[in-house]
Amino acid sequence: MRRLFVLALTAALFGAPTISLAQNVAGAQQIESWSQAKVIAMGREIYRQDRAAWLATDALLAALSQAELADVRGWIVVPTSTGDLVRFLAADDAGVRARWDIIVGVDSAGPVVAAPSPDLSADEIGRWTARQTAIANMSSLRCGPKMNSVVARDPDSDGWIVWLLTATTESGVIPLGGHQRFRISADGRTVLSRENLSVGCLNMQPPAEADEGAIVFVTHLVSDGPVETHIFLSIQNQIPIAVGVKDRVFIVLGDQIEEHTMPEAP
Repeated sequence: MRRLFVLALTAALFGAPTISLAQNVAGAQQIESWSQAKVIAMGREIYRQDRAAWLATDALLAALSQAELADVRGWIVVPTSTGDLVRFLAADDAGVRARWDIIVGVDSAGPVVAAPSPDLSADEIGRWTARQTAIANMSSLRCGPKMNSVVARDPDSDGWIVWLLTATTESGVIPLGGHQRFRISADGRTVLSRENLSVGCLNMQPPAEADEGAIVFVTHLVSDGPVETHIFLSIQNQIPIAVGVKDRVFIVLGDQIEEHTMPEAP
């Protein structure tokens, strides 16, 4: 398998039609260095939450009328022992409150139920506040009209990590650029850092008839290895992503990363 990917990458870089190419522009700002284990774990977290949010949103829109959804202003995803609890929240001058709840399991979203109480826990308020703080402080790099959000506990601090993710409604498009990472204080109110996970906008279109050797290649300038959004997008789109960094290439296959020397021209 390892040799297959190296051969596929070499062929792709030098003429085979099984790869899409993208090039970041110069002037990249380096981001905080993470261990590969944290990159993989956070990529999995993004995928799990993003999947839960879209399954729950589809279920909500199918079950309720526009009038019933009029006061909904967003959602949070809360891990539980039975799956991800997606809470759709109402917010106004009086504050934020729970409105509709959906449990998302391994295979599908459960029924839409009215929140048993409008009150949120301290953890839930922190998640919502961190999300809103990130949205209010997003960078100028925007690669689409809409951005999705994911909020997770930072495993290395008592604060939050928030991602604002480029969204697309185009079938087959992989939005590799424009994702933003925030570190937010424990109370959700203060931005501790804000980082762009790419330099430019990179909307990729994999081959229409992707075979077993098809991969997507992207040069990457903001860190010395893949970032968590490469993991997320590889899992989501079920396609290997080759991340070129200096003289190295990292093959991201779902939640696995293989490192190789950049192949030379034959």
